[in-house]
Amino acid sequence: MMKAVPFYQHGPVDMLRYEDFPEPEPAKGQVVIDVEYCGVNHLDIWTRMGITGKKIRLPHICGCDIVGAVKKSAAGFDAGERVMVYPGASCGKCTHCKAGRENLCSQFAIIGGTSDYNGGYAAQVAVPARNVVRLGKMKIDLKTAATLAVSYLTAWNMLSANSAKKGKSLLVYGAASGVGMATIQLARAMGVSTIITTAAGPEKAKFGKKLGAHHVIDRSETKDIAGEVFARLGGKGVDIVIDHVGAATWQTSIASLMPGGRMAVCGMTSGNDATVPVRMFYSKQVAMTGALLGTKAQLVELLRLVQAKKIKPVIDSVFPLKEAGQAQDRMEKGLHAGKILLNCRR
Repeated sequence: MMKAVPFYQHGPVDMLRYEDFPEPEPAKGQVVIDVEYCGVNHLDIWTRMGITGKKIRLPHICGCDIVGAVKKSAAGFDAGERVMVYPGASCGKCTHCKAGRENLCSQFAIIGGTSDYNGGYAAQVAVPARNVVRLGKMKIDLKTAATLAVSYLTAWNMLSANSAKKGKSLLVYGAASGVGMATIQLARAMGVSTIITTAAGPEKAKFGKKLGAHHVIDRSETKDIAGEVFARLGGKGVDIVIDHVGAATWQTSIASLMPGGRMAVCGMTSGNDATVPVRMFYSKQVAMTGALLGTKAQLVELLRLVQAKKIKPVIDSVFPLKEAGQAQDRMEKGLHAGKILLNCRR
């Protein structure tokens, strides 16, 4: 048996139970990993609460930002190898998977999230070998690695797909959120000329500036985000908006763009059903792209960038595994600034 934090039915945070749980055994083509750290994400909360239209096998263990060392392998890995997990589970056989675009696979789901694979809120986890990324001699510590596979990979996908580079400007919501922090740090590393972000209150505004944002709009002082964007850019909109909020921000996102701007969407924290100002959308000739995580190849690219540019994600807090509920509660209440991790060896 091992220590783990499963839930047996959907609901509030007290559905999470720290208990003894059967150790996983590697099936054919799988690897068992001793989990060192697991990042906490909003997806963990949505999975625990239950996502409409998504059924998963219960009991279920959350956690998709997984790093550690190989314990057992039926797929050619050596015991003790430092590894991280690419969290996108797919069929591995379809045209998209064979082309390295596994996040377009019809069976694509997230390990520890919307798939039946248990995740990293546990001492051990079993995952397909094709999802294991060797860290080898990379000069990346495991805490940093535990921040990258979800928020940073998604941000990297969106920035790359929308040609973020020198001479471009962008807006991203929520400097203290996972995608917000990742976007700011990666955009700086990519040379983006003007980065604008939002924050809830002066402390999180300071956090956004410290990360490298050129302008921070404090939502406690103004609700007119688009107006502030235009004011700070001399009457122009931004080239790119990174929207991970959903229903509450789509109109603001489109209003904040310059003609021909691009809107990248990856989340629905505020709701699934957004209203689009159609006239503004087509008049500005906005291009909209969606991002579901990213590919394993993009994760490897991201690791190289993080190492080369010495990017250091901010760790808000590290909770022992037994306090997974407190960790999720901190995220649900919006008290964090940076990444929350679980130490799965404690």
